[in-house]
Amino acid sequence: MDKTLFLDTNVLLQEINQFKDQHFVIASTTLRELEDIKTNRNKTEQVRSAARCATRFLSENPDKYEVCHYPEALNVITEMGLGDSPDSLICANAFLYNKKQPVKFITHDLSCRNIAGKILGLDVEWFSPHRDTVYTGFKEIIMSDEEMAHFYENMSENDYDVLLNEYLIIKNKDYEPIDAYRWNGSFFDPMYKKSVKSIYFDKLKPKDIYQSCVIDSIMNNTITAISGKAGSGKTLISLVTIMNLIENGKYDRFVCLFNPVKARGTADLGFYAGDFLSKAMLNSVGNILTTKFGDRYAIDLLLSQNKIKLVSMADCRGMEITDSEILYIPEAENTSIDLIKLCLSRVSSGAKVIIEGDPESQVDSYLYEGHNNGLARVIDAFKGQSEFGYIQLQNIWRSKIAELCELL
Repeated sequence: MDKTLFLDTNVLLQEINQFKDQHFVIASTTLRELEDIKTNRNKTEQVRSAARCATRFLSENPDKYEVCHYPEALNVITEMGLGDSPDSLICANAFLYNKKQPVKFITHDLSCRNIAGKILGLDVEWFSPHRDTVYTGFKEIIMSDEEMAHFYENMSENDYDVLLNEYLIIKNKDYEPIDAYRWNGSFFDPMYKKSVKSIYFDKLKPKDIYQSCVIDSIMNNTITAISGKAGSGKTLISLVTIMNLIENGKYDRFVCLFNPVKARGTADLGFYAGDFLSKAMLNSVGNILTTKFGDRYAIDLLLSQNKIKLVSMADCRGMEITDSEILYIPEAENTSIDLIKLCLSRVSSGAKVIIEGDPESQVDSYLYEGHNNGLARVIDAFKGQSEFGYIQLQNIWRSKIAELCELL
């Protein structure tokens, strides 16, 4: 007999659309939790937004699910010696529903998994969002206070199957990020906590836990890949951290290696007059640098001081990125596997590499789409390697308009 899916609240908050083609059951406690989260100013906007999306899905798809409410659930948690918490009530409702119809309890909460499975004897399945099937560079785990205490006392135990240089992001019972640690192969390493600043930028304060992971990866790994939507902070974090390393004497300069591809769907203006530098600064890489550094004068100064070197990928064969240099590849989604391989093979053992882009929605040529995308291939092939770190940024910070553009 097929078992009915019984969904915990945290599952609805993460990816409700994963269950759009299946019938499922939720507890009335879950509905109350969603309503509380939607208007709770102590929650992050990301969490409130997830609650609104889940509520909207439930409102628009009433035939997809059933709500159960057992007043005797309070008796169950009393008999079992469980606290009167939303987690206990949800698990108790699942336990009572299971008596009339066998259920598979789906959760992404360790406490609920233990209550439902070990105490109430339900068939429990750990929830893995579809997006987790694509490597993001991190795993997010919800922990109770007791589970956090156990984790902090056993930092050398990799109970979550985190890959080398992958991040474990710890969330509390309110689904809010508390901290993140990088698995170094022997133990979970604390995040890089020092300020990152440059004379060309204000002090860089990460806007979310994912940006913090990016900074930590750049500081600790030989090569860091960053992906994310337009406005997620890929370029700013890269350039501030690069300049911080140069100004602190760790490296002499950064080599900006770019592919002069025009934006998809645009018409070419034709021949640009001027030398290589003039043409490069009229390309998207020029816009990137002048926007982030503030003006063209700052770029010209850094170029004259040999702190920046601009190189087209068309001319990179035969060159070498030396031990005193950082290789920076912006818009790396506009590369093929062969092209990114050519670029990265130029790097000497002491250099640092940062590549960033958005292979999901900003590829500008069919030559770089799908399985032939260079950035996507690097992420997939290098994950788990000792030299490599990667983070997929999750939030758009540039503006509300930039965020709305994702609806187009």
